[in-house]
Amino acid sequence: MTVQRILIVSGTHGNEINPVWAVKQFNRKENSLNNSIEYEYIIGNPAAYEKGCRYIDVDLNRSFKKSENFDQYKNSFYETNRANFLVNEFGIDGSKPCQIAIDLHTTTANMGTSIVMYGRRSKDFCLAALLQNKFGLPIYLHEKDKAQTGFLVEAWPCGLVIEIGAVAQNFYDQNIINRFSLIISSLREEIDKLKNKLIELPKELVVHVHQGSIDYPRDEKGDIDAIIHPERINQDWKMIKKGDPLFLDSQEIIHKYQRDQLIWPVFIGEVAYKEKKIAMSYTKKEVIFSKKQWVQEFESF
Repeated sequence: MTVQRILIVSGTHGNEINPVWAVKQFNRKENSLNNSIEYEYIIGNPAAYEKGCRYIDVDLNRSFKKSENFDQYKNSFYETNRANFLVNEFGIDGSKPCQIAIDLHTTTANMGTSIVMYGRRSKDFCLAALLQNKFGLPIYLHEKDKAQTGFLVEAWPCGLVIEIGAVAQNFYDQNIINRFSLIISSLREEIDKLKNKLIELPKELVVHVHQGSIDYPRDEKGDIDAIIHPERINQDWKMIKKGDPLFLDSQEIIHKYQRDQLIWPVFIGEVAYKEKKIAMSYTKKEVIFSKKQWVQEFESF
């Protein structure tokens, strides 16, 4: 096991302030290193954090991708330059290389404390299994969505998002701060147990695999013409079946789910996703059996 540094990122979105506060508190309490794994703390988007907005030019958490247009935007988009700096500084080949990145987020949706994974990397599964086994956290496996790419944790060999809500943007909530602190403080402990073969992964993981997103009903001008149905609000992770209400429009007509496939919604009514034309995303449940390969690859850092 050669994990030496874990990058803890807060404030990737500048109006998600609870993780920043939690990291500051945790860092003050941590006077010295107790083992071989060091934390690196960074505010992902300090300019947006100072202004209390989600981002300055573009979403930082969609900016970690190489593209033909990178040089074109290099000097014009703050977040593109910031993403490049973070990888150069803390990426696996950076000046302060980190093997793992943990990106801390809050949401206005009633997601509770959850894990978000991007793709099916063995190291990610290993770390997610440790956290799910310890805390019972639901896992949202986000994949195969061409409209949503360039996430921060994808730029590291291993990385997870910890998403906690519901909480309003730019509003401090001590309970949510405490939850972040608990996750941060447990990371090294769990990895050390794995390193010393004191822990076994659970036999299986239950994950919610991204299938797509649903936009709000809109009028002929493209404006939102319905709200989330009262029976759907705060019902993240709760199954939806054919005939269940989704939206209530301005004519008080109920828009129902029409497909036969059972789905489980996430990020219901997330405020920041309105600009992305997402009222909620939906998933299917999948049971994934643990593999020795996950631990082997984690140990091979």
